[in-house]
Amino acid sequence: MALASCRRRRSSRWHGRPVRKAGSLPLCPVELASLVPQLSDVLVSSVEVSGAAVTVGARTRSVEPARCTGCGQLSTWCHSRYVRSLADLTLAGRPLRVELSVRRLYCENTTCPKVTFAEQVPGLTTRYQRRTPRLQAWWRTWAWCWLAGAEPGCFGS
Repeated sequence: MALASCRRRRSSRWHGRPVRKAGSLPLCPVELASLVPQLSDVLVSSVEVSGAAVTVGARTRSVEPARCTGCGQLSTWCHSRYVRSLADLTLAGRPLRVELSVRRLYCENTTCPKVTFAEQVPGLTTRYQRRTPRLQAWWRTWAWCWLAGAEPGCFGS
């Protein structure tokens, strides 16, 4: 499906499904996971295009057990939830922010030094980071090019 055909569509429905509008841009019924593959393991609740940024609201799937970061034991005993704000690479030339609601769980292993831990989403979150692994890898590559004395513009943007 071509993006141009989505822009010309004036109806608020596309093949029986509603088309969400963010700002003045109608969004096509394209799977977001095909554009941003690291979001395939989470439930996307909202997509907002405001000004020069794209913000994706998402939450982890609460039925799946998470592995403790201290001992590795699986746990489903939920303590609470909180929102992590993650920066990612650009989407259509706009900075992408992921507002991800993750669970804080109790470790069920009584000998584990961690009482609670936050669940991680592979490919999207890393412990103590506010950047996705994709953006972190981009910055690491850029830094190596800069340290190597590469000319401006050789790395790309």
